[in-house]
Amino acid sequence: MPVVSVKLRDFCSLLGLDLSIDDLRDKMPMMGIAWERDYEDGFDVEVFPNRPDMFSVEGLARAYAGFIGVSNGLRSYNVRENGPIVYVDRSMASIRPYILVALIDGVDISEYSLESIIQLQEKLHLSYCRDRRKASIGIHDASRLEYPLIYKAVGGDELRFKPLDFDEELTPREIIEKHPKGIAYGHLIRGYGLYPILMDARGRVLSMPPIINGEFTRVTTSTKRLLLDVTGLDMDIVSSVMKILVCNICERGGVIYRGEAIYEYDTPLGMRVKAPILEPYTMKLDLSRACRLIGVDISIEEALKLLKRMRYDAKVVDEKTIEVYIPPYRVDIMHWVDLAEDLLIAFGYNKVEPVIPAIATIGGESPIELFTRKIREIMVGLGFQEVMTYILTNPIDQFDLMRVDRSPYVEIENPKTLEFTMCRLWLLPCLMNVLASNKHNPYPQKIFEADDVVVLDQSSETGARNLRKMAAASAHAEADFAEAKAIAEALMRCLGLQASYKPLIHPSFIDGRAAAIEVDGEEIGFLGEIHPEILENLGLENPVAALEVNLELLYNIIKRRKGILDL
Repeated sequence: MPVVSVKLRDFCSLLGLDLSIDDLRDKMPMMGIAWERDYEDGFDVEVFPNRPDMFSVEGLARAYAGFIGVSNGLRSYNVRENGPIVYVDRSMASIRPYILVALIDGVDISEYSLESIIQLQEKLHLSYCRDRRKASIGIHDASRLEYPLIYKAVGGDELRFKPLDFDEELTPREIIEKHPKGIAYGHLIRGYGLYPILMDARGRVLSMPPIINGEFTRVTTSTKRLLLDVTGLDMDIVSSVMKILVCNICERGGVIYRGEAIYEYDTPLGMRVKAPILEPYTMKLDLSRACRLIGVDISIEEALKLLKRMRYDAKVVDEKTIEVYIPPYRVDIMHWVDLAEDLLIAFGYNKVEPVIPAIATIGGESPIELFTRKIREIMVGLGFQEVMTYILTNPIDQFDLMRVDRSPYVEIENPKTLEFTMCRLWLLPCLMNVLASNKHNPYPQKIFEADDVVVLDQSSETGARNLRKMAAASAHAEADFAEAKAIAEALMRCLGLQASYKPLIHPSFIDGRAAAIEVDGEEIGFLGEIHPEILENLGLENPVAALEVNLELLYNIIKRRKGILDL
């Protein structure tokens, strides 16, 4: 989870209060924020990824001010029209198609605020923007720019500009090859033969999204006008990131000028898109239903006060319904359950009295959980690092990138983003995406995940059920089929089993380098060497040996052999 570093003096200045570290250490965890550590002039807190608005000191201070009752309700922002215009060339439609721009005038850039802006950009990039894959942020000194801006794709040697923190001018191709950020993120635009460039009306380069900004628009403590650009593959995420940026930066003052992106092609929001749109959106909350969920009885009058402490506005619709006005930066609010959670946070977890359930049974871990823990211990002992990925995914990652035909799956009825439209059927695509996001880290990389997938099952009450699996992947220059088989054999040996291997034709693996894993004549999984086309799709330059095992089948085999398992 993102760890946010905060200077105590800056935090207190934003609140207008004189607070001690001890005050904050006791109260912040009640907001759902984990206290990491404190030091002489500040502290670090760990923020859950679902609250990207709190990835900077400004967002934390805004939330804390409401939590302690210093400032309640919606925060208003000074927004004006006639901001910057960017023309989007047709060449960007298939590369990085979406861009939004905005300008903030009169912003006070101190050493504190500059550090906070950079930190906010980095934390958003790493988590909410999926390491720049879904979206990336550019923050520029706007004082020297001439409008309109132009967002287009250029050839690798078509122009030269000085990237941030470099003394020499480089071409886009040279940036990918030489600049540290180009080496780390070049895979995001590699393979198109063209490179995204944002420039002003005089052809001066602001940035090469999603790689690096230009030195020409470096932000300093002398900057008074900020130009913000957000580019990406998902318009919803691009728009959400822009809202978070302008709202957090303007906690220190400033006027927001709404920008306009004019496209030569259609987008989910049309061909002329203005941003940011900071009007609050509304959601109705059934208070009696919310109270049943959180286990606390709250009157409608008290609920209004609690919601305002969480920086919402609210009004009564009838005796059991509240209309809640949600601030634009709360991009995590998708369902009434999210509002119920905030009600409980404002009420206070420490005020909830625990009650022993009126049932005679005693709870405990299920056998499959105990078995999964054993598998995790074995894999860690074999030198693998555990990762945890989302159970929600999309057909492109699950099928297309892995070269497999699409098969029936559990589809999300009302997805909020194109990234999460289905429940995963297997784990290996998730591991491949983790490897793709870590190409800049040293090799070998050996990762595994032991968790649920979701399969259709007409015998189940819901028509689907969870299925426990384990997948592992090893990426390095020497990875091959033999290594994948050795991993499987080591796992079986640790479980006291003997497996056999039969040739397997699988589109995700190289022909002749894949096998089915069988125990007691039952196929429990597969292994092999990942197909080069998949490596190319994900920008991976090292071979990958991988396997995936059905843990429920494996558990049942062991149970049949040994009866009660000694786990």
